[in-house]
Amino acid sequence: MSGLEERRVALVTGGGKGVGAGVVRVLAARGVRCCINCNSNPAMAEDTLRAVEAAGGEAFVYRADVSDLNQLQGMVDAVVERWGRLDILVNNAAMQPNLYIDEYDYDKLRRLWEINIGGYFHAARACLQHLRASGCGRIVNISSIHGKRPTGFDAGYAMTKGAIRMFTRELALELYSDGITVNAIDLGGCEIEFKTGRAPFRGHSPIECHNPAMRGFRMVKPEDVGELVWFLCSGGASSITGDGIRLDKGVVLI
Repeated sequence: MSGLEERRVALVTGGGKGVGAGVVRVLAARGVRCCINCNSNPAMAEDTLRAVEAAGGEAFVYRADVSDLNQLQGMVDAVVERWGRLDILVNNAAMQPNLYIDEYDYDKLRRLWEINIGGYFHAARACLQHLRASGCGRIVNISSIHGKRPTGFDAGYAMTKGAIRMFTRELALELYSDGITVNAIDLGGCEIEFKTGRAPFRGHSPIECHNPAMRGFRMVKPEDVGELVWFLCSGGASSITGDGIRLDKGVVLI
């Protein structure tokens, strides 16, 4: 499979900045051709594209709201029209408003779920026939340690990340016979430019979760996420599916 890996094609939702941009840069450096999806920050996506091309990689930018099924399907069609295949889906586009429960209203909660869950679900559906045809199809869902451990803020976001974990498990079982692996990355704090919408930072955890034996809040880099995505998409990870791999520099131990 190694010969195919170098020319595979990936769609990275939310690939223009932050975590998604780190994933794109790592995959492109390995020869994977990438569709850089963006919505709110197209200028940053173009910056990511220029960085990829300057390093000898191949990519293009496609602006689409992943909560809109028609826009998402149009993006998948554009990828296949351009390169004739689609092998890797990285579900990354998400929002984290960092709101306490009494700060949410119906519209805010619905929008959160349309992107964080609906976007992942519809992207998988839209890509499915192409992933089946690939012979080495891979889906990597970016989840969060917020889906495993309470933090005392943004219950809405934590709910979506917990749902992504179960979605990953169910999809791994459903697609096992198709040879498509489906895994999640439970991501901790990551060094990114800013949250889309510039949500306020709230970095605290319940006192019962605090471990005084560890000091300092350690941040993951976007390229760290990219390296793990690359591994999960490689032949060496073909036996790993339905898993959730924590990438947080031990933050949940603090």
